[in-house]
Amino acid sequence: MSSKLFLLTLLSIVTTAFAVSSKYSSFTITLPSFTQECVYHDLISKSDALVVSYQVLTGGNFEVDFEITAPDGNKIVKEKQKKYSDFLLRSFGLGQYKFCFSNSYGTAVKKVEMTLELEKDIQEERATNANSEDVIANNAIEEIDRNLNKISKTMNYLRAREWRNMSTVESTGSRLKWFSILVMALMVGISVIQALAIQFLFKSRSSNFV
Repeated sequence: MSSKLFLLTLLSIVTTAFAVSSKYSSFTITLPSFTQECVYHDLISKSDALVVSYQVLTGGNFEVDFEITAPDGNKIVKEKQKKYSDFLLRSFGLGQYKFCFSNSYGTAVKKVEMTLELEKDIQEERATNANSEDVIANNAIEEIDRNLNKISKTMNYLRAREWRNMSTVESTGSRLKWFSILVMALMVGISVIQALAIQFLFKSRSSNFV
């Protein structure tokens, strides 16, 4: 009986892990300068909550504008010049939500990573599964779910830091290259001016002696 209970618990954990992964979606949006891109998502159950987060990976000063529009057309979130943010959408009504990003600062193309995660009501799930699943299995699944969320958020943060650092390094390298070219052109120009000045002085002096 103990081995059978262990197999059932393991199967339940694996099934829940797949269910959690299907509720979690992460994608990247490319924003050219002075453009707007929107993402749409439907909430179909009152017990659902939508976790929304985004972070700017590359481009200029890493700042964008962000808006969330509820199904009734009201703007429930409106942010300016943000690099990253997190929101929990609950009790704003069922229907289609609109998430819009705007790149209005600078001429650089910006890359934004957005994450949508659907969360169920834990108390409701416990009530429906109280007669069919073991309490220990439920606690283990919840602990695994919390740890997976922590790991995924930490990885997303570290990846965003890496993208931003690489973008800064590339931008700095490009500026140093053009600055070096400018310095070399300036040195060549000064050398030519000095040579012409010396040649002019010698010619004027020789003409005076004659």
